[in-house]
This record gives sequence, C-alpha cells and structure tokens, in this order.
Amino acid sequence: MNIAKSIIPKSIIPVLILAIILNILRIIIWGKFSYLYLLWNILLSFIPYIISLILVSLHREEKINNFFILFGLLFWILFIPNAHYLITDFIHLDEVKHAPLLFDTFLIFSSALTGLLFGLYSLSHVDEIIKSKFSKRISSIILLSSFILIGFGIYLGRFLRFNSWDFFTNHASLWKGVSSIFYGVNGGVNAILYIILFTSFVYVSYKMWKYLKQE
Repeated sequence: MNIAKSIIPKSIIPVLILAIILNILRIIIWGKFSYLYLLWNILLSFIPYIISLILVSLHREEKINNFFILFGLLFWILFIPNAHYLITDFIHLDEVKHAPLLFDTFLIFSSALTGLLFGLYSLSHVDEIIKSKFSKRISSIILLSSFILIGFGIYLGRFLRFNSWDFFTNHASLWKGVSSIFYGVNGGVNAILYIILFTSFVYVSYKMWKYLKQE
C-alpha cells in the first residue's frame, strides 16, 4: 500500500501547520489555553480521513471484501461529522476575550479549514468506493444520505453535545436525544432547519471542491 507515502495530503499541511502555530502563539503571548480544544477537534477530523484512506487503498488493491468495506463505512459515518463540525466553532468567537478578535478569527478559520479539507478528502475516498460498487443513481442516493447523516451528526455534537463514541458508551442517552429532536423537546423545527443548513453546507462544499479539482 502507498498509505505511508501520503498520509496527509500536501494541500492540507500548510493550513494544519498554521492552525497549530497560531494556537501555540496564543498560549505563549497571552498565556491562555482557551482554544486548545481546537487541536483535539482537528485530531478527531483526522480519524474519518484515515479510515477512508485505508478503505480506499485496500479497495484499489482489491485486498478487502464487501463485508469489511461495509463495516468500515459504518464506522466511518460515526466519525465523519467531526471533520465538518469545526466550522461551528465560530460560535465561540469573541466569547473568550483573551486575545485580539482578528487573531482568534484566523485561528478558528485555519482550524476549521483543516477539518473541512480532511472531510472533503474523506468524502472523495468514500465516493470512489461507492461508485465502483453501485450504479450512478444509487451512488448519488447513498452519497446524499451521507451528507444528511453528517448534518445530523453535526447538530448532535453542537447542540446536544454528543460525541461519536457515545454510540458505544452512552447509547441510551444518545437515542433519547435523537428521539427528542423529532418530538420537539430539543428544538423541533429549529433542529430540522439546522440539520438542513449543515447538510446543505456539506453538499455545497463537496460539490465546489470536486469542481475545483476538475479544473
């Protein structure tokens, strides 16, 4: 496999380095660790990317059967919302006023862009696998469904504060939170609108990214 040669795409490395440097500078200059969690979020965004990278690499070399591909994709869908979730961290901008607002803007933006790029590359890997297994129409339906699930996952993380691993460690509370969305306890119409917003963003960003890669 050629995984070791390009674990992190070259296009992500500059913005990843920038996000890390800005976070370190914030700690050194202002002595505050307020946004250190962004580095953890970036690490979480890397997980679905590495899962999809392994799957697509094994798939290209025909070293994995359909059962393990399906199992890997199910595991992938639990973590892929973490990649796009970083965009919502802008909600914290100007909440913690330890550093200049413009500095924090660049810090959050570089972190969010890193996560977004990991997510786009990861979606591209999964898109490749799906298109090789199904017709164009079925592939489009599956990909659209993944966009919706990502939007749903972002909502669960941002507003209900659930994490990917809650599916295994806190599934009772997770299912209760999910059901509460549709019964209006945790947002009702607002929850649906946010999920549509997040889904639309994932869809548009992926389509734009695909067009840019074709140029």
